Amino acid sequence: MSLWQFYRSGRRHFSICNSLNKLHNNRTAINCLLRQYSVLKQHNSRFSFKKFQTNQNRTFHQLSRDFRFLSSLLTKCGFHREANLAKEVAGQVRCFSTTGARLDKTDPDKNKQENDSDKEKHNDEDDDKEKEDDRKEAMEHMWRMLIRVSAISLILFIMMSMTMPPDPAETASPYSKIYITWQEFYHDLLLKGEVDRIQVLPNGKYVHVYPHHGAMFKGEPAFQRYVLTLPDSNYKFEEKIREAEKKLGIAPENGVSIHYEKINALEQNMMNLLILAVVAILAFSILAGTSKTASSNSSKSMFDSVRKAKFTRVDPKDAADRKITFKDVAGLHEAKVEVMEFIDYLKDPKKYKALGAKLPKGALLLGPPGCGKTLLAKALASEAGVPFLAMAGSEFVEMIGGLGASRVRDLFQEAKKSAPCCIYIDEIDAIGRKRGGSSEGGDSEEEHTLNQLLVEMDGMGTVEGIIMLASTNRSDVLDKALLRPGRFDRQILIDFPTLIERKEMFDIYLKNLKLSESSEESMAYKLAQLTPRMTGADIANICNEAALHAAREKKKSIEVSDFDYAVERVISGVAKKSSVLSPAEKKITAYHESGHALVGWMLEHTDAVLKISIIPRTSNVLGFARYSPQDRKLISKEMLFEQICVGLGGRVAESLIFNKVTTGAEDDLKKISKIAYLQIKSFGMNERVGLLSFPDEDGGFGTKPYSKKLAAIIDEEARGLIARAYKCTEQILIENKDKLHLMAEELLKNEVITYDNIKDLIGPPPHGEKNKIELVNPLAVSSDIDNNKPMEDSAEK
Repeated sequence: MSLWQFYRSGRRHFSICNSLNKLHNNRTAINCLLRQYSVLKQHNSRFSFKKFQTNQNRTFHQLSRDFRFLSSLLTKCGFHREANLAKEVAGQVRCFSTTGARLDKTDPDKNKQENDSDKEKHNDEDDDKEKEDDRKEAMEHMWRMLIRVSAISLILFIMMSMTMPPDPAETASPYSKIYITWQEFYHDLLLKGEVDRIQVLPNGKYVHVYPHHGAMFKGEPAFQRYVLTLPDSNYKFEEKIREAEKKLGIAPENGVSIHYEKINALEQNMMNLLILAVVAILAFSILAGTSKTASSNSSKSMFDSVRKAKFTRVDPKDAADRKITFKDVAGLHEAKVEVMEFIDYLKDPKKYKALGAKLPKGALLLGPPGCGKTLLAKALASEAGVPFLAMAGSEFVEMIGGLGASRVRDLFQEAKKSAPCCIYIDEIDAIGRKRGGSSEGGDSEEEHTLNQLLVEMDGMGTVEGIIMLASTNRSDVLDKALLRPGRFDRQILIDFPTLIERKEMFDIYLKNLKLSESSEESMAYKLAQLTPRMTGADIANICNEAALHAAREKKKSIEVSDFDYAVERVISGVAKKSSVLSPAEKKITAYHESGHALVGWMLEHTDAVLKISIIPRTSNVLGFARYSPQDRKLISKEMLFEQICVGLGGRVAESLIFNKVTTGAEDDLKKISKIAYLQIKSFGMNERVGLLSFPDEDGGFGTKPYSKKLAAIIDEEARGLIARAYKCTEQILIENKDKLHLMAEELLKNEVITYDNIKDLIGPPPHGEKNKIELVNPLAVSSDIDNNKPMEDSAEK
């Protein structure tokens, strides 16, 4: 006989279900109850399950939950699943039948095989159905609670309205009353003897004045009743009336009668008791309904939506719809190889285990912002061939305590079900910072989340088949336990792209742009040379700005001048037409920028200056010099010294020509101060400090790793280094003062001068031609200056 058919027999079988629940530990009793089904089978044709589900929805969900419990119980008691009935109900309930008294004549071994194969097929469907039922039940319980609370509020409002007596002064007809003041009452009614009686209301705020029949008020027939408002409930109204009557010579026995209206105390107490009884009954009904309907599964399902990890899942079948692949990731050749090795571990672990190798647990992508860490993860999600679970580090921790650790557990639980798979956490420094206790004395929520992450990555319950990937640009703040082998086995550095990698990036982005025929084939290479230490995000921005500029100029294709504009816009902003310098400020700016360029022109290890401008820009600079920088991995002491000299060129030129200085060198001084301190404190290029290297504090307030005495020596040596550079710069400009005047005058005349203009004015550089790379001659496109065209390497003025 089938338990599913027994379950569908409806209301008449509820008592049997309850008995079955009570006797679940007794297998003999269960078999007896199931054999009673033959007696009840004849009632099935009269029962409408659809009508039962519609009219008895609450009982249906309760019975469904009990039935799921009994299904698991019957499995332990020796019953097995019927495959045909399981298909009929589509995994909504578990269907069983007895092994002894079966109605159909089927082979038990065959049914057992069908049961085993069907169990795996419908297991997930059963779990999903149970969760859906629990969610629906929780929603129904919430609505029932809302209805009960609304009913209580309505009843309380009605009862309070019934117990509070209406204010006669407010409820009386406006045609039978009129509000009067004390002066009107005293002079027009009381003194003239027009008052018959007075009634004081219970609230003590209002007094009803009743004139006698035929009374007159201000020359007109009086109303039936007047309402007098008292200042407060403690106002001695009767005493004032008696004093007025005494002044008029009216005897106390002939005075106006005053009545005080009172509320029946017994009636009021009875109404209060009735309200209390109604509230108690409703509260008891709510608690009783809550105890019956709210189960642990319901409350858990209400919290599931909060504690669950909100990750993005990419399945292999969805990879074809992803637009980003490894072909779209230019450069990063070594990083792509290392990342793909992890996926190969997941797809074919046998060839590694055969050699005794242990599968790595994870990899950490390090590098500056915009270098392609997240882009590489997106490409990996498309081509991994395994489930990919992605989540941001900031999505773990919220205001609720313990929520971060719960979401970590939920994320790894989902990963274990989908193994082999890959987990990716973006900006892991949000939860992976070094532990040291919070400032309030206890562990912070981020530390609890980190502890749970450490346990899941390499703890007692760790399983194979899960690869962990994470990215951050703050690897210095990560906890050491997170970086050790066994958790993040590899740390993959994604640094600024090299010249070749930048060319590959430009090749990819230029394919999507409509270039003019005049654009050279070597455009990508020239752009790569002009953009050292720029990230992939910067390169994408340059290409986009070039396209926007061409569209703004109503061009049919993108020309070389558009890219030149885009490079300068990204570096220093747009020219400000609204900002006009005075002649004096313009002259100071011209000599300031000429000082920078002339010092760099006369020194040996400096970059070639491509352009000098005194047009203000949106990056808060009044003028700047654009150079042609080179990719250098090693910088000598002489190169650093000459960089300081070039930075001081503007301040020295101002002092030399005008005998005064301005605030225009603020940004220059910041740059040269940083170079000087790095040279002494980090690079070990000072004899007094020695071969020591200390980390850069970046303005932090932590304890310095050196003494105050050594700090004073570092400050002294930095000032001395800058002073020597100042003297060297001053000597160069004094010896070439005539050249400084020529460059400044030309700059004042044209506002922009180039490398070739400088060469024509003062001759070639004394140490040989410098490496000069440019896309287009800026003076050849005169409209660029008028159309807000920007520049590079600014010296703030």
